Order: sequence, then structure tokens, then C-alpha cells
Amino acid sequence: MPVMCLNKTTKNLGSIVGSTNTANSNPICLWCGRSTLGNTDREHIFPEAIGGKDKLPAKFVHKKCNHELGFLDEALKGEHPAMLDASQAEKKIIGKIRDKEDRIRKEREKTNISGKFEANSTNITRDNNGNINYLNASHIVTSEYFVRSLHKCVANILCNSYGSDSVRKNYPKLLDFVKNGGDVRPWSYAVSYPHLFIRPLISEPRVVNRCSIKVNNKTHEVISFIHTSGIWIVGSSPFLLNPNLIEKFSDSIIKELAHKKEPKYKKPMADYFGFEWDKEKRNYIGELKFLWAVKEIEGKPNDDFLYLLTRCKVCGQTNPTGIVLPRDIIYRGNVNNAIPYSKNTWNHYITNDLVKLGFRIEKWDEERLKKRMNQGISIPIENDVKKKTIIDCKCQCINCGNWLNFSASDCFI
Repeated sequence: MPVMCLNKTTKNLGSIVGSTNTANSNPICLWCGRSTLGNTDREHIFPEAIGGKDKLPAKFVHKKCNHELGFLDEALKGEHPAMLDASQAEKKIIGKIRDKEDRIRKEREKTNISGKFEANSTNITRDNNGNINYLNASHIVTSEYFVRSLHKCVANILCNSYGSDSVRKNYPKLLDFVKNGGDVRPWSYAVSYPHLFIRPLISEPRVVNRCSIKVNNKTHEVISFIHTSGIWIVGSSPFLLNPNLIEKFSDSIIKELAHKKEPKYKKPMADYFGFEWDKEKRNYIGELKFLWAVKEIEGKPNDDFLYLLTRCKVCGQTNPTGIVLPRDIIYRGNVNNAIPYSKNTWNHYITNDLVKLGFRIEKWDEERLKKRMNQGISIPIENDVKKKTIIDCKCQCINCGNWLNFSASDCFI
């Protein structure tokens, strides 16, 4: 069992710079490990795009490395609706204003802001009456760029505390993931969302708590920061976060923020967080109601049968229950009165399914056929799995290990 120590850290980031390689006559870059003499840049600890102001000392980052990873700063703002919304709600979050085009963009984003990269179809609009409209916005974001961008903030915080040489020695997996990408699942995070109309506006992100964890005699850190977009918990090594740790963090943050009652708010800051998006689908953790965002393990469809599935409400994983449904039976019935299920990676159509559903696929081209086969499954409504006799069953989540109790009403295909 890991040993945990919660260390309260609410100081300005600029005041906690470590001294590991402060006196080094040949400082190295956090990202590439080469000497930074004569080729340095002041990287923001939290991106300027979300309101960050404090910067790392110039000796810790190459100018080229800073620029090459700049797209992650844009992903932090542009791939999560909470960050996009914060940019609209807080006028002090300005971002980079380099020219007239940037000023025009910022003015437009006050009422109409769009996502980037994997969230390029997300859009948020708001009017002068406070009405907010979300389009194609999911608050469970596990895209690679966004998760890397969160962990880049952690790497910068550690570098600010201990120096680039120390972070390169002690957190090589973190730096490799941020710089080169890879499997997102080990790098989960948690977030407590603000209540949209009574939240504090915190334009500059700041660290709330830092947690030191010992695993196999190695010390790792988990860091939380607060911002208009929410309270975020992010780890420095893979597979650090779990529900128990997140709940303890929640308790510690409440105690910390209770002492930070700002004059313009009548309540402690903790009272402004814990908004639950899609609460019927997920269990939120702790008094601050943290959402644990973990990348799902993808399934492998089987051409002989369909998996009966259920969802883990702790981590959001779609799980096979151990029950399978024969394809030749599930499509029997009135195909003109069908019930659709959402698309997932565990079940897909095969050509015989589409024929049974009455589609004349012989007239389709290959692109249309492939598109249809990868859509969510529809079956005759009399075969709806939620009407089956399935009561008080159990299976174990393949992602987080949580034991799931499920009945027919919890299932889908």
C-alpha cells in the first residue's frame, strides 16, 4: 500500500523554485537534456492560453523545445469544454495577443468559441442574458493531446521546484509521455467541475495541494490545481490515481480552501465546486464530487455473437458482462420497430445482420457499407436487453478492477 503525505502548497509558483541545478554552470533542457546555454526560453508553468503567468527560469527549457510542444498548450484550452467555457466566462483569461487577428479572435470567443484537434466539432455560445449552449461537448475527455497537456503542467511544476536535471532523472516516463505521446490509459486525471453560475473566477491557475506517494521505495507526486474551469488532480507517474486517493485529496482540498475565503465570495470556495455532468452515468468521488477520467480499454468485436455490456460508474469503462447473445436470435422480430444502442468498440454489424434488418446492401458501395457496419447496433424492440430477466449479477471492471452489480436495466449491446 502506498504511503501518502499531503503537503499544502498554495504559494505562488514563482516563489518555490528549487535549487537542484540552480548553481549548475551547464544547465540542461527539461525536454531534450541538452545544454541550454545560449538557447533558452521562458516557458509558462501553466499555459498562457488558460491564464498562466508564472514562468520557468529560462535555463530550464530550450527555445526550440518550448515551441515544438506549444500545440499542447492549445490543446489544454481547446480540447475540453470546461477550459473553453472558462476562457469565455473569465475576461482576465486573455491568452496570447500578438496582433490584430488575435484581438478579433478573442473578441469573437466571448460569445462563440470552438474546440480544436479532436474537439473541433465542439462549440460553446453564450449571450448577454447568461444563456449558455453546448454543442457536441463531452465533459469526459481522454484525448491524447489534452491528457499530455495536463501532465505537461505537472512536469513544469516539478521542474520549477526541483530543477530540470532532477526531473529528468526521477520522472523519465512523465517526460516521455508528454513529449512523445503513447498509451493514455495509465495517465488518468480527476476534475471537480464548478457550478456554472455561482463559481469563483480564477483566471490564473494555482496549485492547491501536492501529494507525495511512495511506491516500491520511489517517491511520486500527485498535484492539484484550481482554476475557473475546475479543480484538477494530475499524477506524475503512470497508474497513480485511484478512487481512494482522489477522495482523500477531496477532503484535504476542502480543508485547505476553507482557509481561503476570499472577500467577494460569501461562502468558502469548496461550496462552488462539484457540479455533476451526466451524473446518471458516473459516480462522482468525494465531497467535491470529482470525476475520474480514465481512457477506456477498447473491445474486439466477435462475428459470431454480440457482447452484453454494462458500464463501470467509477471509471466509465464499457465492460463485457460474461453473457453473449447469438446474432441469429437477437435480430428476430419486427425490424421496422427497432431500438438503437450507442456505438461502442465491442459490438458491430456484420453483413448478414444488415440483410436480416432489411437493408439491400448489394447496391451499396464499400464506403457506405463500412460506415453502416461501424454504427451503433439496432435490434427489434421486443429483444431489448433491458427487458431480459437479468437480476443481481456481478462482473469485475476490466479497467479499474471495481466489482459491478448489474441487472437488465444496466445493460446494453
